[in-house]
Amino acid sequence: MPELKAERSIAEKFLKEMVKADDTSNYDLFVKHYEEQDLVDFSPERFEQDIKHMQARNGRNVGYEYFGALQGYRNGNHDGCFRFVWKGIYEKREALITIDIHCKDGTWHANESTVR
Repeated sequence: MPELKAERSIAEKFLKEMVKADDTSNYDLFVKHYEEQDLVDFSPERFEQDIKHMQARNGRNVGYEYFGALQGYRNGNHDGCFRFVWKGIYEKREALITIDIHCKDGTWHANESTVR
């Protein structure tokens, strides 16, 4: 598989912003790279609840290690997505972090992010 250096750099930039958004409870920063269609049912209130539960379970993020990427799959309405995976290191445990990205009209967007 190609190394996907440019795409990985974009996904890691999004990851850093999302971790900062989690730490500061900044909804606008968290959703900065999402398209509106991918934010249906994801309100500031839901974000706050998700952050509250995630921090109770995991503690704060103290780092991450890159695992790898998948490319060329379909995620919702988005073709040609890339999924990047990191090991998230938190105060209480380790977890998998995934960030899915796609390019539309020359702009990169996040279309999913999870911590498991």
